[in-house]
Amino acid sequence: MRRRNIHFLLPILVLSFCTSYRVDAQVSVSPDHSAQDLAQRLGGSGVTIMNPSLNCPAIANGIFSVSASNLGIDSGIVLTSGRAASINGVGVNGYETGLASTNNHAAGDAQLSTLAGDNTQDACILEFDFIPSGDSIKFNYVFSSEEYVNSTCGPYNDVFAFFISGPNITGQQNMALVPGTTIPVTINSINSGVPGPNGDIANCLAMGPGSPFTQYFVNNAGGTTITHNGFTTVLKAVHEVTPCNTYHLKMAIADAGNALYDSGVFLEAGSLKANTPSIIAQGTATAVADTPFFVKGCSTGSFVISRPQATANPLTVKYLVGGTAINGTDYAAIADSVVIPANAISQQVVIHALPTVPSGAKTITLYIKSPYACNVNNQVVDSATLLMYDSVYIRILTPDTTICRFENLQLSLATGGPYQYAWTPDSSLDNGNAQNPVASPRVTTRYAVAAFWPGSGCPEMYDTVLVTVLPVPVIDAGSDIHGCIGSDVQLNVTVDPYDPGYSYSWNGPDSFSATIQDPVLHNVSEPNAGTYTVAVYVSNGCPAQTDSVRVQVAAPPPAPQLPAYFWMCRATVLDHRNDLGSELLWYSDAADTGGTHYIPLDDNTPDGVYTFYVSQDVEGCEGPKVKQNVSVRKCCEDNIFVPDAFTPNGDGKNDLFRISKGDDHMVTELRIYDRWGKAVFESYNTNAPWDGTYHGVPVELGTYYYYMVIHCRIGTDLYKKGTIELIR
Repeated sequence: MRRRNIHFLLPILVLSFCTSYRVDAQVSVSPDHSAQDLAQRLGGSGVTIMNPSLNCPAIANGIFSVSASNLGIDSGIVLTSGRAASINGVGVNGYETGLASTNNHAAGDAQLSTLAGDNTQDACILEFDFIPSGDSIKFNYVFSSEEYVNSTCGPYNDVFAFFISGPNITGQQNMALVPGTTIPVTINSINSGVPGPNGDIANCLAMGPGSPFTQYFVNNAGGTTITHNGFTTVLKAVHEVTPCNTYHLKMAIADAGNALYDSGVFLEAGSLKANTPSIIAQGTATAVADTPFFVKGCSTGSFVISRPQATANPLTVKYLVGGTAINGTDYAAIADSVVIPANAISQQVVIHALPTVPSGAKTITLYIKSPYACNVNNQVVDSATLLMYDSVYIRILTPDTTICRFENLQLSLATGGPYQYAWTPDSSLDNGNAQNPVASPRVTTRYAVAAFWPGSGCPEMYDTVLVTVLPVPVIDAGSDIHGCIGSDVQLNVTVDPYDPGYSYSWNGPDSFSATIQDPVLHNVSEPNAGTYTVAVYVSNGCPAQTDSVRVQVAAPPPAPQLPAYFWMCRATVLDHRNDLGSELLWYSDAADTGGTHYIPLDDNTPDGVYTFYVSQDVEGCEGPKVKQNVSVRKCCEDNIFVPDAFTPNGDGKNDLFRISKGDDHMVTELRIYDRWGKAVFESYNTNAPWDGTYHGVPVELGTYYYYMVIHCRIGTDLYKKGTIELIR
């Protein structure tokens, strides 16, 4: 921990005790563990750990797990120069704190003091011996500190190191190095590159070429998962060793300068491993749970055994054979070892399946033993599993089947693997890609299925099934029927497809029944009103198809009540006086049977009085006819003159567009538009003329369009439109 000016430190301490700081416990820390617990949690494959010891305050070490964090490590052990539990924001007695700063009043470490160039305090040291079964060891870690960001590039650094010693290693060497360099990982060697208020960039540059290494830094100021303001990305500590020899590893961290503003190092669980051979399984594809597989008769599987790097010497790698498949019975016998040739990095073990009685999928697992026995028999350093399927097949279990129209049929398919399916035609299936779709054909259909197992190396397989659909008809009894009392009502049902062999059964109100396709209700009365249902039966045993129709019976309406006498303008008879009622039927003669909903007049009808006969038609029921006189008159339209051109040139002749009219009417609305549809003149109830200007400016020569509404004294409105030529 670097020395600090007391005037700078005091406000920070006051603020930290007076301000509430919330950090969710997304990194859980369990403090105070034994050396054995910590060392065993760190140890992984190919490493035998012995004689662990711990020189660390109880609160300074811990085991952690991550539920959600940007730390990059999901679980492991943590060594700190303060309080391990404070790393996730929990302080003394469980209160929350925004500052990870605890004085444990513990001694420092001489090696760390030498490395830091300053006295150290609050050291936490985990040490143990180990025997590697490979030629190198490695483990993953993250260094974090409350020194970030204010003390970046300061004159002092909190210090940590991983000291390894043993055969062919001179003294004790620090494994905590910036990747690809011999520069130790510290606050000044890995940071944001921006000096803190108490720092100087020269202190960072002095760490060595390339420093500070910003690419390995994570700015965690205000972070919600750990308290420290910054930490490194996940780094890897690596060192060469001689297999089967005993080495010593010392993991240590301490405050430099004073005991405040702590640091920590997170070490990933199980990441301390020897560099031993590895194995992967290879199939034609990957099955459930990411297990590679192959299929008998379609392809082969294999295992690839690799060593970390190629050397000039061959390497024999032994393995144990396991799984549910039997070596030499389910597949061609394989040996118990493989030789990786000189200057090669891997060798393949190929699995050839043998013909057997189908018995389901089986597994083959190879367990790699360390090439270096190290007095440990059958030490397994890696394993891989391969899945072997029986030969593929598909078979539609549903036999050729006959169904009635509108029935559904479940198709059932037996298969020998996880296929992808494509049924055709799929328009009458609920899912054309399902193994067992539901078919709803409306016509006889032969369904075919193609089954493909992606990546299996097996060809597509096919099968078919015929579904015969019996001709059960679609029936329609039609829309509601409106009948008049005393009339006949025709019932009918349409059948598609039609077959003369169908039989019918009608039932309805007033104990009605019939067995013909289209029966008639004679001389209907009110008891005949209601719902009539028809059932159509076919001869093949399919269910009857039914439909219904509602019959409404009404009394004829009374004679219409019209004015004894009314007149119409000659030019407007086409409106037919719809205001008299839309249900009227007009006849030219009392004996006429071809009534219309319109008065049989047109615009060329001469003036005069005309006699018609009128009845009411309400929902198909017609009442009695009455005599009606209609007078056709000439109204006011014959007295209107609209010029088709004018010359507004100021010569006093034809300078205005003016409408000539008689005394019986007036122009209530006049609008004139140019050829683009813009109104250039508007007049309402004034009969004012147009002088050929728009807002006082003469308009262009050309064609203009007018629309006018003329109100006659007798109350009729006339509408006229046309064109005007403006000429100068």
